[in-house]
Amino acid sequence: MTLPDSQGKGRQAEASARRSEVIYQIYPASFCDSNGDGHGDLQGIISKLDHLAYLGVDALWLSPVYPSPEGPEGDGGYAVTNRRDIDPRYGCLDDMKQLIAQAHKRGLKVYMDDVTPHTSDDHEWFQASRERRAPFDDFYVWHDGVADHDGNRQPPNNWLSVFGGGAWEWDDTRRQYYFHHFLTSQPALNLNSEKVQDAVLDDMKFWLDMGVDGFRLDSICYAHYDPHFRDNDGGGAWDQQYFSRSHCQPQTVDFVSRIRQLTDSYSPPRTTLGEVICGRDGGRNPMEVAADYVDPESGLTMCYTDVFRAISHQAGPSYMKDAINGIIRHFPHGQHCNAIGNHDSPRIASREIDHIPELARRTALKQLLKILTVLPGSLSIYQGEELGLPDARVPDDIPHDKVRDPVAATKGYEHCRDGARTPVPWDSARKNAGFSNSDTPYLPVPDDHYHRAVNKQMQDPGSMLHFMKHLITWRKSQPALQNGAARVLETLPPLVAIVRECDSQTMLCVFNVSDAPVFFKPSDLLDDKTLAATGIAEDEVIRCEPYGAEIRGAETAQPACGKTAQPCRRRASVSGMRAG
Repeated sequence: MTLPDSQGKGRQAEASARRSEVIYQIYPASFCDSNGDGHGDLQGIISKLDHLAYLGVDALWLSPVYPSPEGPEGDGGYAVTNRRDIDPRYGCLDDMKQLIAQAHKRGLKVYMDDVTPHTSDDHEWFQASRERRAPFDDFYVWHDGVADHDGNRQPPNNWLSVFGGGAWEWDDTRRQYYFHHFLTSQPALNLNSEKVQDAVLDDMKFWLDMGVDGFRLDSICYAHYDPHFRDNDGGGAWDQQYFSRSHCQPQTVDFVSRIRQLTDSYSPPRTTLGEVICGRDGGRNPMEVAADYVDPESGLTMCYTDVFRAISHQAGPSYMKDAINGIIRHFPHGQHCNAIGNHDSPRIASREIDHIPELARRTALKQLLKILTVLPGSLSIYQGEELGLPDARVPDDIPHDKVRDPVAATKGYEHCRDGARTPVPWDSARKNAGFSNSDTPYLPVPDDHYHRAVNKQMQDPGSMLHFMKHLITWRKSQPALQNGAARVLETLPPLVAIVRECDSQTMLCVFNVSDAPVFFKPSDLLDDKTLAATGIAEDEVIRCEPYGAEIRGAETAQPACGKTAQPCRRRASVSGMRAG
């Protein structure tokens, strides 16, 4: 369908705005408990919407609240038994409608988490499929298996589960193997079938008709498989295989196009955020896969990848520049979502700066947040990151008998994701830091999190909470950061320099990712036109503090990482720079 020019331009502007928004991820089980049962719920989320409005975010991404098994087999809600209902632990459909209404009242969008490539083995579709009942007999990926040299039954190929072990499980009822990318309780949907795609799209439409503003699409690169069931190439461990057969399949692009047709049928078009944290080469280089899913005309609104799991001071400026250049190259229209963290990864305050001397960690953390903030694309914040929460530790903070993450059992406690899933500390003076009145909260609140509670940080103008609020506000005030082009400049370590520019603004963003001050002369890198656009004098020399950020051309002052450096109009030896 060809839209009139005015409508086409309007939709382009809408899409551009969605690709620069700030999204806040909520892990509902540990966000806020309203009824004292120890489990977070929808009414608890409603009670804290003003916190999100205060931060200035544009949308909330709600991790799954569908019915799901309570134990490890439920995988924290990602093994769904009914894609059109709300788990009683979280509330009911009326609570969901109220959440949507209250969020919209505050100018917040609501994105549901669509667990696209699999369901729970308790789902009625799977129960019917294992009994070969039409029309569900081929809703999942089934195979007879093969015989080895001794005639013993074996799985059909060498495909492996992300959570450890093989990706095939024998089912005694159907007398066949079924495919699972994760737990055995999460059988893979047969999305190679258009009939199954139709059913999934119908479920999405159910929530869109209720008023949700879009979806985060879980593990979308796992949606399809090689219909010939050929082996993956490579070694015997998951991260040693080349995933040319078990996932990252080309037909996912066509399915994504169908999702786009559905979301574009609403006015305004709804948003889609794909999770693509796995590439073909042993899970590495997911940006190459994600880039196929974000075609401006037929693809998802945006995707997030695993690139920021490794962007750190320890990785160094070369890795940072390569990663940022990769984002610019693969997502030229700003379709990359720069995720600070999420429920599957350690918190940024632990994973990226734990090697830095303690006195400098706060400054280094603020610098990393500023780097993510000036990159092209949208920004995603995971609950608690705005408070600077570190990971909880197993067993120091979470005893072994309190662990909920099934990965701890399948891969070991060192892989446990519960460290990032502990309750949000709302009030330092209350039981469980204000998360719940229960004696058995979803997970324990680490002692170290009480003094980082929201009420404490609200009273401290220098807190991480106020820093994040000011950073989000500042980002939104810069036209170049909303929709401007980006380029990485040629610099020597320890500096990373990025130019963001649009018709009305040019910004130079320079970061010193070391523990020593660095002097730099912008005219060594920028032409006269860019120097003038950023308001920098030709002879200006700037001192960038350890783990500091120096930004020129901003329309309003940005929150400082640490001590604010002053430009110095003198000739000086300049280290760490070379002409671009």
